[in-house]
Amino acid sequence: MKTLGIKYIDISAWAIIFCLSIVLYINFYHSNWNNTEKVIGHDARSYYAYLPATIIYNDLSLEFVKGPGNKLGKGFWGKISPTGKTVIITSYGMSLLYSPFFLMAHSSAKLIGYPADGYSVPYCFALVMSSIFYLFIGVIFLRKFLLKYYPNLVVAITISIIILATNLLWYVTFEATMTHVYSFGLISIFIYLIDKWIEQPSIKHTLLIGFLIGIITLIRPTNVTIILLLVFWKVTSWKEFINRLLFIIKDWYHILIMIIVFFIIWIPQFLYWKYISGSYIYYSYPDSMGFFFDNPQLFNSLFAWRKGFLIYTPVMIFSFIGIGLLYKRNKKFFLPVIIYWLASWYIVSSWWDWWYGGGFGIRPYIDSYGILAIGLASFLTWVFSIRRLPKTIIITIFIITTVLSTWHFKRYQHGSIHWGGMTKQAYFNSFWRATPAPNFYKKVRMPDIKLARKGIYKYEDEQEESPIK
Repeated sequence: MKTLGIKYIDISAWAIIFCLSIVLYINFYHSNWNNTEKVIGHDARSYYAYLPATIIYNDLSLEFVKGPGNKLGKGFWGKISPTGKTVIITSYGMSLLYSPFFLMAHSSAKLIGYPADGYSVPYCFALVMSSIFYLFIGVIFLRKFLLKYYPNLVVAITISIIILATNLLWYVTFEATMTHVYSFGLISIFIYLIDKWIEQPSIKHTLLIGFLIGIITLIRPTNVTIILLLVFWKVTSWKEFINRLLFIIKDWYHILIMIIVFFIIWIPQFLYWKYISGSYIYYSYPDSMGFFFDNPQLFNSLFAWRKGFLIYTPVMIFSFIGIGLLYKRNKKFFLPVIIYWLASWYIVSSWWDWWYGGGFGIRPYIDSYGILAIGLASFLTWVFSIRRLPKTIIITIFIITTVLSTWHFKRYQHGSIHWGGMTKQAYFNSFWRATPAPNFYKKVRMPDIKLARKGIYKYEDEQEESPIK
Protein backbone atom coordinates (compact mmCIF):
# COMPACT_ATOMS: atom_id res chain seq x y z
CA MET A 1 0.00 0.00 0.00
CA LYS A 2 1.39 3.44 -0.95
CA THR A 3 1.92 5.84 1.95
CA LEU A 4 2.40 9.15 0.14
CA GLY A 5 5.95 9.53 1.43
CA ILE A 6 4.97 9.17 5.10
CA LYS A 7 6.44 6.36 7.16
CA TYR A 8 3.76 3.72 7.33
CA ILE A 9 1.59 3.63 10.39
CA ASP A 10 -1.99 2.49 10.54
CA ILE A 11 -3.14 6.10 10.54
CA SER A 12 -6.66 5.28 9.32
CA ALA A 13 -7.24 3.03 12.34
CA TRP A 14 -6.06 5.81 14.64
CA ALA A 15 -8.33 8.23 12.77
CA ILE A 16 -11.34 6.05 13.62
CA ILE A 17 -10.30 5.92 17.28
CA PHE A 18 -9.85 9.70 17.36
CA CYS A 19 -13.19 10.40 15.66
CA LEU A 20 -15.12 8.04 17.89
CA SER A 21 -13.45 9.60 20.94
CA ILE A 22 -14.79 12.99 19.82
CA VAL A 23 -18.25 11.50 19.28
CA LEU A 24 -18.22 9.90 22.73
CA TYR A 25 -16.94 13.08 24.36
CA ILE A 26 -19.75 15.18 22.85
CA ASN A 27 -22.37 12.63 23.87
CA PHE A 28 -21.14 12.27 27.45
CA TYR A 29 -20.56 16.00 27.84
CA HIS A 30 -24.15 16.82 26.90
CA SER A 31 -25.73 13.60 28.26
CA ASN A 32 -28.89 13.98 26.22
CA TRP A 33 -30.17 10.66 27.53
CA ASN A 34 -31.29 12.52 30.65
CA ASN A 35 -33.99 14.18 28.53
CA THR A 36 -36.31 11.71 26.80
CA GLU A 37 -37.47 14.27 24.24
CA LYS A 38 -33.90 14.72 22.98
CA VAL A 39 -33.55 10.99 22.31
CA ILE A 40 -37.05 9.65 21.61
CA GLY A 41 -38.56 12.76 20.09
CA HIS A 42 -39.77 13.88 16.68
CA ASP A 43 -39.52 11.08 14.07
CA ALA A 44 -37.78 8.75 16.53
CA ARG A 45 -41.08 8.36 18.40
CA SER A 46 -42.47 6.43 15.44
CA TYR A 47 -39.27 4.49 14.67
CA TYR A 48 -39.17 3.30 18.26
CA ALA A 49 -42.88 2.74 18.92
CA TYR A 50 -42.87 -0.90 17.79
CA LEU A 51 -40.69 -1.91 20.76
CA PRO A 52 -42.74 -0.60 23.73
CA ALA A 53 -45.99 -1.44 21.91
CA THR A 54 -44.90 -5.06 21.46
CA ILE A 55 -42.75 -5.84 24.49
CA ILE A 56 -44.18 -3.60 27.20
CA TYR A 57 -47.85 -3.13 26.24
CA ASN A 58 -48.33 -6.23 24.06
CA ASP A 59 -50.68 -4.25 21.83
CA LEU A 60 -49.72 -3.40 18.25
CA SER A 61 -53.20 -2.02 17.67
CA LEU A 62 -52.14 0.84 20.00
CA GLU A 63 -55.42 0.84 21.88
CA PHE A 64 -53.48 1.75 25.01
CA VAL A 65 -52.59 5.20 23.61
CA LYS A 66 -56.24 6.19 23.96
CA GLY A 67 -55.93 5.99 27.72
CA PRO A 68 -54.45 8.59 30.07
CA GLY A 69 -50.79 9.56 29.81
CA ASN A 70 -48.33 9.74 26.93
CA LYS A 71 -47.38 6.10 26.83
CA LEU A 72 -45.54 6.36 23.49
CA GLY A 73 -43.92 9.68 24.25
CA LYS A 74 -45.15 13.24 24.17
CA GLY A 75 -46.39 14.18 20.73
CA PHE A 76 -46.72 10.67 19.32
CA TRP A 77 -49.21 10.47 16.48
CA GLY A 78 -50.24 7.82 14.00
CA LYS A 79 -52.48 7.43 11.00
CA ILE A 80 -55.95 5.93 11.31
CA SER A 81 -56.22 2.96 8.98
CA PRO A 82 -59.35 1.78 7.07
CA THR A 83 -60.00 -0.65 9.93
CA GLY A 84 -60.05 2.19 12.47
CA LYS A 85 -56.78 1.12 14.12
CA THR A 86 -53.91 3.51 14.76
CA VAL A 87 -50.94 2.84 12.45
CA ILE A 88 -47.30 3.52 13.28
CA ILE A 89 -46.46 5.55 10.19
CA THR A 90 -42.88 4.32 9.79
CA SER A 91 -41.75 0.79 9.06
CA TYR A 92 -40.14 -1.34 11.77
CA GLY A 93 -36.52 -1.30 10.51
CA MET A 94 -35.20 1.11 13.13
CA SER A 95 -36.92 -0.80 15.94
CA LEU A 96 -35.16 -3.92 14.70
CA LEU A 97 -31.78 -2.17 14.96
CA TYR A 98 -32.65 -0.64 18.33
CA SER A 99 -33.93 -3.94 19.73
CA PRO A 100 -30.71 -5.49 21.20
CA PHE A 101 -30.01 -2.23 23.04
CA PHE A 102 -33.65 -1.86 24.09
CA LEU A 103 -33.65 -5.38 25.54
CA MET A 104 -30.47 -4.71 27.52
CA ALA A 105 -32.01 -1.55 28.94
CA HIS A 106 -35.34 -3.25 29.63
CA SER A 107 -33.74 -6.12 31.51
CA SER A 108 -31.64 -3.79 33.68
CA ALA A 109 -33.85 -0.72 34.23
CA LYS A 110 -35.53 -1.86 37.46
CA LEU A 111 -32.27 -3.31 38.78
CA ILE A 112 -30.63 0.10 38.67
CA GLY A 113 -33.65 1.98 40.01
CA TYR A 114 -35.44 3.26 36.88
CA PRO A 115 -38.95 2.56 35.55
CA ALA A 116 -39.09 -0.24 32.97
CA ASP A 117 -41.42 1.85 30.82
CA GLY A 118 -39.37 2.16 27.64
CA TYR A 119 -38.63 5.85 28.13
CA SER A 120 -36.49 6.23 31.23
CA VAL A 121 -32.77 7.02 31.26
CA PRO A 122 -31.46 3.45 30.63
CA TYR A 123 -33.49 3.19 27.42
CA CYS A 124 -32.38 6.60 26.17
CA PHE A 125 -28.74 5.84 27.00
CA ALA A 126 -28.93 2.49 25.21
CA LEU A 127 -30.44 4.06 22.09
CA VAL A 128 -27.71 6.70 21.88
CA MET A 129 -25.09 3.96 22.26
CA SER A 130 -26.78 2.03 19.45
CA SER A 131 -26.19 4.96 17.10
CA ILE A 132 -22.49 5.04 18.00
CA PHE A 133 -22.27 1.27 17.57
CA TYR A 134 -23.68 1.32 14.02
CA LEU A 135 -21.43 4.25 13.15
CA PHE A 136 -18.41 2.29 14.41
CA ILE A 137 -19.31 -0.86 12.51
CA GLY A 138 -19.94 1.18 9.37
CA VAL A 139 -16.61 3.02 9.41
CA ILE A 140 -14.73 -0.21 10.13
CA PHE A 141 -16.07 -1.71 6.90
CA LEU A 142 -15.75 1.56 5.01
CA ARG A 143 -12.08 1.67 6.00
CA LYS A 144 -11.55 -1.94 4.90
CA PHE A 145 -13.09 -1.17 1.52
CA LEU A 146 -11.23 2.12 0.94
CA LEU A 147 -7.84 0.68 1.94
CA LYS A 148 -8.17 -1.77 -0.92
CA TYR A 149 -8.04 1.10 -3.43
CA TYR A 150 -6.60 4.18 -1.70
CA PRO A 151 -3.55 5.05 0.46
CA ASN A 152 -3.83 4.85 4.21
CA LEU A 153 -3.44 8.61 4.75
CA VAL A 154 -6.19 9.34 2.23
CA VAL A 155 -8.50 6.87 3.97
CA ALA A 156 -7.73 8.47 7.36
CA ILE A 157 -8.55 11.96 6.11
CA THR A 158 -11.67 10.77 4.27
CA ILE A 159 -13.10 9.04 7.33
CA SER A 160 -12.24 11.99 9.57
CA ILE A 161 -13.98 14.42 7.22
CA ILE A 162 -17.08 12.24 6.91
CA ILE A 163 -17.47 11.92 10.69
CA LEU A 164 -16.29 15.28 12.00
CA ALA A 165 -16.90 17.81 9.19
CA THR A 166 -20.35 16.87 7.92
CA ASN A 167 -23.82 16.87 9.44
CA LEU A 168 -23.31 13.19 10.29
CA LEU A 169 -21.70 14.40 13.52
CA TRP A 170 -24.94 16.10 14.54
CA TYR A 171 -26.92 12.92 13.90
CA VAL A 172 -24.69 10.75 16.05
CA THR A 173 -24.68 13.20 18.96
CA PHE A 174 -27.61 15.61 19.34
CA GLU A 175 -30.15 13.63 17.26
CA ALA A 176 -28.54 10.23 17.48
CA THR A 177 -31.70 8.14 17.11
CA MET A 178 -32.66 9.43 13.66
CA THR A 179 -32.23 6.95 10.81
CA HIS A 180 -29.29 8.47 9.02
CA VAL A 181 -26.23 7.20 10.90
CA TYR A 182 -27.76 3.71 10.97
CA SER A 183 -28.31 3.81 7.20
CA PHE A 184 -24.80 5.19 6.68
CA GLY A 185 -23.35 2.28 8.66
CA LEU A 186 -25.33 -0.40 6.84
CA ILE A 187 -24.72 1.05 3.37
CA SER A 188 -20.99 1.22 4.13
CA ILE A 189 -21.06 -2.49 4.99
CA PHE A 190 -23.09 -3.11 1.84
CA ILE A 191 -20.49 -1.60 -0.52
CA TYR A 192 -17.76 -3.66 1.15
CA LEU A 193 -19.80 -6.85 0.63
CA ILE A 194 -20.82 -6.21 -2.98
CA ASP A 195 -17.19 -5.44 -3.84
CA LYS A 196 -16.27 -8.92 -2.60
CA TRP A 197 -19.37 -10.54 -4.09
CA ILE A 198 -18.72 -9.20 -7.59
CA GLU A 199 -15.19 -10.62 -7.46
CA GLN A 200 -16.26 -14.00 -6.09
CA PRO A 201 -19.92 -14.76 -5.30
CA SER A 202 -20.47 -16.88 -2.21
CA ILE A 203 -23.53 -18.04 -0.31
CA LYS A 204 -22.34 -16.24 2.81
CA HIS A 205 -22.05 -12.86 1.08
CA THR A 206 -25.27 -13.49 -0.84
CA LEU A 207 -27.20 -14.02 2.40
CA LEU A 208 -25.65 -10.94 3.98
CA ILE A 209 -26.38 -8.75 0.95
CA GLY A 210 -30.03 -9.88 0.87
CA PHE A 211 -30.30 -9.22 4.60
CA LEU A 212 -28.80 -5.75 4.26
CA ILE A 213 -31.05 -4.78 1.35
CA GLY A 214 -34.02 -5.82 3.46
CA ILE A 215 -32.95 -3.85 6.54
CA ILE A 216 -31.77 -0.77 4.63
CA THR A 217 -35.06 -0.47 2.76
CA LEU A 218 -37.05 -1.15 5.94
CA ILE A 219 -35.36 1.83 7.55
CA ARG A 220 -35.87 4.14 4.56
CA PRO A 221 -37.64 2.56 1.55
CA THR A 222 -36.18 5.27 -0.72
CA ASN A 223 -32.76 3.70 -0.19
CA VAL A 224 -33.81 0.91 -2.54
CA THR A 225 -31.45 2.73 -4.93
CA ILE A 226 -28.60 0.68 -3.45
CA ILE A 227 -29.68 -2.14 -5.79
CA LEU A 228 -28.23 -0.04 -8.62
CA LEU A 229 -24.80 -0.53 -7.07
CA LEU A 230 -25.17 -4.28 -7.36
CA VAL A 231 -26.01 -3.97 -11.05
CA PHE A 232 -23.38 -1.39 -12.06
CA TRP A 233 -20.53 -2.11 -9.63
CA LYS A 234 -17.20 -1.93 -11.52
CA VAL A 235 -18.99 -1.69 -14.88
CA THR A 236 -17.06 0.64 -17.21
CA SER A 237 -18.68 0.07 -20.62
CA TRP A 238 -21.80 -1.13 -22.40
CA LYS A 239 -20.10 -4.46 -23.06
CA GLU A 240 -19.34 -4.90 -19.37
CA PHE A 241 -22.93 -3.99 -18.50
CA ILE A 242 -24.20 -6.76 -20.81
CA ASN A 243 -21.69 -9.13 -19.23
CA ARG A 244 -22.94 -8.14 -15.78
CA LEU A 245 -26.53 -8.94 -16.76
CA LEU A 246 -25.36 -12.29 -18.15
CA PHE A 247 -23.43 -12.88 -14.94
CA ILE A 248 -26.58 -12.21 -12.89
CA ILE A 249 -28.65 -14.51 -15.12
CA LYS A 250 -26.02 -17.24 -14.91
CA ASP A 251 -25.87 -16.99 -11.12
CA TRP A 252 -29.64 -16.62 -10.82
CA TYR A 253 -29.75 -18.77 -7.69
CA HIS A 254 -27.67 -16.18 -5.80
CA ILE A 255 -30.12 -13.45 -6.81
CA LEU A 256 -33.04 -15.69 -5.82
CA ILE A 257 -31.47 -16.22 -2.39
CA MET A 258 -31.10 -12.43 -1.98
CA ILE A 259 -34.74 -11.90 -2.91
CA ILE A 260 -35.91 -14.62 -0.49
CA VAL A 261 -33.88 -13.18 2.39
CA PHE A 262 -35.14 -9.69 1.52
CA PHE A 263 -38.78 -10.84 1.72
CA ILE A 264 -38.17 -12.74 4.97
CA ILE A 265 -36.96 -9.49 6.54
CA TRP A 266 -40.05 -7.69 5.24
CA ILE A 267 -42.60 -10.37 6.27
CA PRO A 268 -43.25 -8.89 9.75
CA GLN A 269 -43.95 -5.51 8.15
CA PHE A 270 -46.42 -7.03 5.66
CA LEU A 271 -48.15 -8.91 8.49
CA TYR A 272 -48.34 -5.77 10.61
CA TRP A 273 -49.89 -3.78 7.77
CA LYS A 274 -52.37 -6.61 7.13
CA TYR A 275 -53.34 -6.72 10.80
CA ILE A 276 -53.62 -2.96 11.19
CA SER A 277 -55.11 -1.93 7.83
CA GLY A 278 -56.50 -5.05 6.17
CA SER A 279 -53.91 -4.90 3.33
CA TYR A 280 -50.45 -6.45 3.08
CA ILE A 281 -49.18 -3.34 1.29
CA TYR A 282 -50.22 -0.08 2.90
CA TYR A 283 -49.04 3.52 2.57
CA SER A 284 -48.79 4.37 6.24
CA TYR A 285 -47.79 8.02 5.87
CA PRO A 286 -50.56 10.63 5.81
CA ASP A 287 -52.06 11.02 2.34
CA SER A 288 -50.90 14.65 2.23
CA MET A 289 -47.26 13.52 2.41
CA GLY A 290 -45.80 12.09 -0.76
CA PHE A 291 -43.48 12.57 -3.71
CA PHE A 292 -43.72 15.03 -6.59
CA PHE A 293 -41.60 13.23 -9.15
CA ASP A 294 -42.69 15.70 -11.80
CA ASN A 295 -41.36 18.61 -9.75
CA PRO A 296 -38.10 17.57 -8.05
CA GLN A 297 -36.36 20.41 -6.24
CA LEU A 298 -32.94 19.45 -7.57
CA PHE A 299 -31.32 22.86 -7.26
CA ASN A 300 -32.89 23.70 -3.89
CA SER A 301 -31.83 20.37 -2.45
CA LEU A 302 -28.18 21.24 -3.08
CA PHE A 303 -27.96 25.03 -3.05
CA ALA A 304 -30.99 26.64 -1.37
CA TRP A 305 -30.20 28.84 1.61
CA ARG A 306 -32.96 27.11 3.53
CA LYS A 307 -31.24 23.74 3.86
CA GLY A 308 -29.10 23.13 0.74
CA PHE A 309 -26.75 20.16 1.14
CA LEU A 310 -23.69 21.89 -0.31
CA ILE A 311 -24.40 25.18 1.47
CA TYR A 312 -24.30 23.64 4.95
CA THR A 313 -21.90 20.76 4.27
CA PRO A 314 -19.63 22.48 1.71
CA VAL A 315 -16.71 20.10 2.19
CA MET A 316 -18.70 17.49 0.23
CA ILE A 317 -18.21 19.60 -2.90
CA PHE A 318 -14.82 17.90 -3.12
CA SER A 319 -16.52 14.51 -3.16
CA PHE A 320 -18.32 15.50 -6.37
CA ILE A 321 -15.07 16.75 -7.87
CA GLY A 322 -13.60 13.37 -6.97
CA ILE A 323 -16.49 11.53 -8.62
CA GLY A 324 -15.64 13.38 -11.83
CA LEU A 325 -11.99 12.38 -11.42
CA LEU A 326 -13.04 8.72 -11.11
CA TYR A 327 -13.73 8.64 -14.85
CA LYS A 328 -10.03 8.94 -15.61
CA ARG A 329 -8.38 7.68 -12.43
CA ASN A 330 -10.57 4.80 -11.21
CA LYS A 331 -13.19 4.24 -13.87
CA LYS A 332 -14.65 1.07 -12.37
CA PHE A 333 -16.32 3.18 -9.68
CA PHE A 334 -17.42 6.12 -11.84
CA LEU A 335 -20.57 4.59 -13.33
CA PRO A 336 -22.00 2.94 -10.18
CA VAL A 337 -21.35 6.00 -8.01
CA ILE A 338 -22.74 8.54 -10.49
CA ILE A 339 -25.83 6.46 -11.32
CA TYR A 340 -26.54 5.81 -7.65
CA TRP A 341 -26.07 9.49 -6.78
CA LEU A 342 -28.30 10.77 -9.58
CA ALA A 343 -31.08 8.36 -8.59
CA SER A 344 -30.79 9.27 -4.91
CA TRP A 345 -30.63 13.00 -5.64
CA TYR A 346 -33.79 12.78 -7.75
CA ILE A 347 -35.73 10.79 -5.14
CA VAL A 348 -34.62 12.90 -2.18
CA SER A 349 -35.45 16.10 -4.08
CA SER A 350 -38.91 14.83 -5.03
CA TRP A 351 -40.24 14.46 -1.47
CA TRP A 352 -42.93 17.06 -0.78
CA ASP A 353 -40.88 18.45 2.09
CA TRP A 354 -37.59 18.73 0.17
CA TRP A 355 -35.87 20.41 3.17
CA TYR A 356 -36.93 17.48 5.41
CA GLY A 357 -38.43 19.38 8.29
CA GLY A 358 -36.32 20.58 11.16
CA GLY A 359 -32.70 19.58 11.11
CA PHE A 360 -29.15 20.33 10.11
CA GLY A 361 -28.87 20.35 6.31
CA ILE A 362 -30.56 17.86 3.98
CA ARG A 363 -30.18 14.90 6.29
CA PRO A 364 -31.11 12.00 3.93
CA TYR A 365 -27.83 12.51 2.07
CA ILE A 366 -26.00 11.28 5.18
CA ASP A 367 -27.15 7.78 4.25
CA SER A 368 -24.96 7.96 1.12
CA TYR A 369 -21.77 9.25 2.74
CA GLY A 370 -20.12 5.84 2.53
CA ILE A 371 -20.54 5.95 -1.25
CA LEU A 372 -19.64 9.64 -1.53
CA ALA A 373 -16.48 8.78 0.45
CA ILE A 374 -15.21 7.11 -2.74
CA GLY A 375 -15.35 10.48 -4.48
CA LEU A 376 -13.67 12.23 -1.55
CA ALA A 377 -10.87 9.65 -1.47
CA SER A 378 -10.45 10.01 -5.22
CA PHE A 379 -10.11 13.78 -4.88
CA LEU A 380 -7.55 13.56 -2.06
CA THR A 381 -5.46 10.97 -3.92
CA TRP A 382 -5.34 13.27 -6.94
CA VAL A 383 -4.40 16.31 -4.85
CA PHE A 384 -1.46 14.50 -3.26
CA SER A 385 -0.19 13.51 -6.71
CA ILE A 386 -0.01 16.99 -8.32
CA ARG A 387 2.76 19.62 -8.24
CA ARG A 388 3.56 21.51 -5.04
CA LEU A 389 2.14 24.96 -5.83
CA PRO A 390 -1.33 23.88 -7.05
CA LYS A 391 -1.36 21.25 -4.31
CA THR A 392 -0.75 23.91 -1.66
CA ILE A 393 -3.48 26.15 -3.06
CA ILE A 394 -6.05 23.37 -3.32
CA ILE A 395 -5.26 21.96 0.13
CA THR A 396 -5.63 25.45 1.61
CA ILE A 397 -9.07 25.80 0.00
CA PHE A 398 -9.96 22.31 1.22
CA ILE A 399 -8.95 23.16 4.80
CA ILE A 400 -10.93 26.43 4.75
CA THR A 401 -14.00 24.58 3.47
CA THR A 402 -13.59 21.90 6.14
CA VAL A 403 -13.37 24.57 8.84
CA LEU A 404 -16.49 26.23 7.40
CA SER A 405 -18.36 22.92 7.57
CA THR A 406 -17.42 22.45 11.23
CA TRP A 407 -18.33 26.09 11.95
CA HIS A 408 -21.79 25.36 10.56
CA PHE A 409 -22.10 22.58 13.15
CA LYS A 410 -21.25 25.05 15.92
CA ARG A 411 -23.65 27.64 14.54
CA TYR A 412 -26.49 25.16 14.29
CA GLN A 413 -25.84 23.93 17.82
CA HIS A 414 -26.12 27.47 19.21
CA GLY A 415 -28.93 28.70 16.98
CA SER A 416 -27.39 31.02 14.39
CA ILE A 417 -28.39 28.49 11.74
CA HIS A 418 -32.13 27.99 12.03
CA TRP A 419 -33.64 24.51 11.91
CA GLY A 420 -36.01 25.24 9.01
CA GLY A 421 -36.26 28.90 8.03
CA MET A 422 -32.83 29.98 6.82
CA THR A 423 -32.49 32.63 4.13
CA LYS A 424 -29.44 34.26 2.54
CA GLN A 425 -29.95 37.27 4.80
CA ALA A 426 -30.17 35.10 7.93
CA TYR A 427 -27.09 33.13 6.92
CA PHE A 428 -24.84 36.19 6.59
CA ASN A 429 -26.54 38.15 9.37
CA SER A 430 -24.98 35.86 11.98
CA PHE A 431 -22.13 34.39 9.92
CA TRP A 432 -19.41 35.26 12.43
CA ARG A 433 -21.50 34.36 15.45
CA ALA A 434 -22.37 31.04 17.04
CA THR A 435 -25.40 32.57 18.71
CA PRO A 436 -28.03 34.51 16.72
CA ALA A 437 -27.56 38.24 16.13
CA PRO A 438 -30.24 40.46 17.74
CA ASN A 439 -32.20 40.82 14.49
CA PHE A 440 -31.55 37.26 13.25
CA TYR A 441 -35.15 36.06 13.55
CA LYS A 442 -36.39 38.95 11.44
CA LYS A 443 -34.34 37.45 8.58
CA VAL A 444 -35.74 33.94 9.05
CA ARG A 445 -38.72 32.86 6.95
CA MET A 446 -40.58 29.60 7.32
CA PRO A 447 -41.83 27.59 4.32
CA ASP A 448 -45.47 27.45 3.37
CA ILE A 449 -46.33 23.89 4.42
CA LYS A 450 -49.83 23.91 2.92
CA LEU A 451 -48.50 24.81 -0.52
CA ALA A 452 -45.56 22.39 -0.20
CA ARG A 453 -48.02 19.52 0.30
CA LYS A 454 -49.38 20.40 -3.12
CA GLY A 455 -45.92 20.49 -4.66
CA ILE A 456 -45.88 24.29 -4.84
CA TYR A 457 -42.75 25.95 -3.49
CA LYS A 458 -41.75 29.48 -2.68
CA TYR A 459 -38.20 30.68 -2.38
CA GLU A 460 -36.50 31.95 0.73
CA ASP A 461 -36.55 35.66 -0.07
CA GLU A 462 -40.18 36.00 -1.16
CA GLN A 463 -42.12 38.21 1.21
CA GLU A 464 -45.25 36.07 0.88
CA GLU A 465 -43.73 33.33 2.99
CA SER A 466 -44.81 33.06 6.59
CA PRO A 467 -42.57 34.98 9.01
CA ILE A 468 -41.33 33.00 11.97
CA LYS A 469 -43.43 33.17 15.08
